[in-house]
Amino acid sequence: MDEEPDIEVRTYFARGKNALVARGDFSELFAAWYLHCMDHGLQVDGAAADVAKDALAAITLHCAGRPWKESCAWTVKFPDPRINVFAAGDNNSGTVVAHVPNEAPEQIAKGVFYADVIEPPRPARRSVVDFEPVPFFRAVEYFYERSEQRPVRLFCHGEEDFVMVSAQPDCDLGWLAGLDDEAIRRLDRDVDLSLLEKRSFNFQCGCNHARMLEFMLPVFRSQGDGLFLGDPSVTVVCPRCGARHVITREALEAMASGGS
Repeated sequence: MDEEPDIEVRTYFARGKNALVARGDFSELFAAWYLHCMDHGLQVDGAAADVAKDALAAITLHCAGRPWKESCAWTVKFPDPRINVFAAGDNNSGTVVAHVPNEAPEQIAKGVFYADVIEPPRPARRSVVDFEPVPFFRAVEYFYERSEQRPVRLFCHGEEDFVMVSAQPDCDLGWLAGLDDEAIRRLDRDVDLSLLEKRSFNFQCGCNHARMLEFMLPVFRSQGDGLFLGDPSVTVVCPRCGARHVITREALEAMASGGS
């Protein structure tokens, strides 16, 4: 697709509860992800598809409450079922991406949540949190508790309508911990919600043929024969979105001879 459809995420301040509420309808974003998978022949179904969709929803809601200059990436490894998922969001461009590799991951006893954050001019930083086998949303909640040092709750308000409620200073923690699906459905009636911001996001990785050529050029210069093994081309898979890019030896030779 040339241009993926935007979705809008709204953030609210819950007055009297001191919590941030982020909410969005993800039907268009999920449709863009499915089309991306079809375009690149990616087989993602069952538990892997559920995890990918949860990752897209969670990281988008997370980004909606973060500074405009910040970009982040999550790599989450689950022991049962054995699934690894990558998700990233960039508030500068309003883009999000997720990918579940088809390769079977290594067997692990506990889940591992890696979170990388970039917010110029500060240096990049990483957090690593272990968690017991739980669904994706619960893993995010555990990550917030251990790394962000504040609780967060994630809910499915509708089939593709998701809500994140995160604690702010002086939050009513008892109220936050007691939230359930019914309370979320009544939230706009029971709590005074003040609209803070609207942000748009779309599914987009940013990888393309030119960037993959630049990425592969140093490898080609150092070990060209080992890279192609006599074949005229190789297929390079983007680790962020799973897109497959066919790179020819001829294109790399032309790029190398041009001094790029």
